[in-house]
Amino acid sequence: MTEFEIIDGHGFANIPTGGVLTFEIQGISEREELREKEFQSLYAKYITEQMTMRLDDFVVPLWGEGHNLYPQQIFSTTSENKLLPEVINKQVNFIFGKGPRLFQEVQSGEGEKRRAIRIPVEVPVITEWLESWEEKGYNHYWDYLKNLITDYYYVNTCISQYEFSRSRRLAGRSTNMIPIMALSYIGSDQARLATKKDPITNLITNKDCNYVIVGDWMNPNRFGYEVFNRFNPAEPLRYPAAIAFTFEKTFTKNIYPQNNWFKGLFEWIKASNLSPKYLNSYLKNALNAHIHVVIPGSWYNKQRDILQAICLENQTGDLPVQNEYRGVKLIDENGTKIQFYETMVDQVIANELKSITKFLTGEGKNQGKLWASTRWAQDDGWEFKEFPGKFKEYFESVLSLDRRADEVILAGKGISPSITNVEKDGTLSKSGSDVYYNYLIYVNQLHNPQEFILREINRAIHLNFPEAKKLGIKLGFWIDIPAKLQDTTPADRPAATATADTKSNLQKTQEQ
Repeated sequence: MTEFEIIDGHGFANIPTGGVLTFEIQGISEREELREKEFQSLYAKYITEQMTMRLDDFVVPLWGEGHNLYPQQIFSTTSENKLLPEVINKQVNFIFGKGPRLFQEVQSGEGEKRRAIRIPVEVPVITEWLESWEEKGYNHYWDYLKNLITDYYYVNTCISQYEFSRSRRLAGRSTNMIPIMALSYIGSDQARLATKKDPITNLITNKDCNYVIVGDWMNPNRFGYEVFNRFNPAEPLRYPAAIAFTFEKTFTKNIYPQNNWFKGLFEWIKASNLSPKYLNSYLKNALNAHIHVVIPGSWYNKQRDILQAICLENQTGDLPVQNEYRGVKLIDENGTKIQFYETMVDQVIANELKSITKFLTGEGKNQGKLWASTRWAQDDGWEFKEFPGKFKEYFESVLSLDRRADEVILAGKGISPSITNVEKDGTLSKSGSDVYYNYLIYVNQLHNPQEFILREINRAIHLNFPEAKKLGIKLGFWIDIPAKLQDTTPADRPAATATADTKSNLQKTQEQ
């Protein structure tokens, strides 16, 4: 049996019959270097995620890579994009539908056809409690829910403050008292988790963060901050004020979540944001000098000779003094005769070019600019050439990248272009069935997001009204599924009928 050893890609093998065989494995050092860089990158990210800051007695884990501004980073990048703000707004409207409704889930059918369906219910006492939020000085519960949905689609987080009544512990003993007056929305840009554990000797996880600090994280010490106990479902009424920091966990992240699209789409979002800047910059700069003026050297020499002769005549001749030539002053403000100098010819050329650009200038701010050069030949005439530039190719390449970025962004967001009105350069898909079925598929995926967003308000309903919990009554979003046009009768098509009547009336008016 031959024994061999490999060190840094070089191998040595002892041959049983005698002698030593050497060999080399090509590329092994490069692969090892690449592996080391990958491991270094992983360790650097791990260390970054364990970074914390201290506020008085509290340790605050940072939400973001090397900073504590992850929600602000998401908004700053996406707000400049032409697609994402409206796409996220559509997602908010899709899930919110016609607003929240109380429902009771019941089982319907038998065997394989058995399924759970929602039955709308009316519970006046719960509805009155929800509608009373504004009267107590809090935001309407519809506004509260819409804000939570927006945070969910940006950072997979919903943060709610429980507004307890003063006698929250006695509420269960009296039917006229409820422990929770309302819920208030807390923006993810303002709230951070906190703990009192030492990060040097402890690996901080989400479970260790029993506090929520609310403040301006651009400068928390300057504007102040508030510290709240974190809401604990096992002891919901323990603290007089508590904040529920609810989020969908991100794989391998121990404390804060990250949405599942931002990092992968980051470079594509930047490309989409830069496309109009590239085009505007090109229009502003590259297209300005689109005419090349070729000035013959003989013309240059002729103008120099004329200027020299005039200046000499002004100095020594008996003829009347000539004050200027083609815009070049030959007598200064004090009446002193100016001797010839070479740059006078440059001034003549500059004045000629100004005169030419007056005929080239259009309505655009920077149109009519040109570039000039001198040709030393016998030809005395000026020559005008179109300045070379592949404008069409440049625009097409930028727009092609922009379209590809839009496609990737929509795919990364998991929403079909046919229901976002941005398919095929911004035109809505002509296929109604395509839009309809893509919408059905999308709506069927909204059950888990609904449960997550409504978790705290449903918990508050069950704490205030235990009977509702026993009956399985919850708050849900009423998402209406429109019927296909071929499945509706003409009487059920008010919009189409109104349009037809309008066209008919317009035609009659034109005939008259």
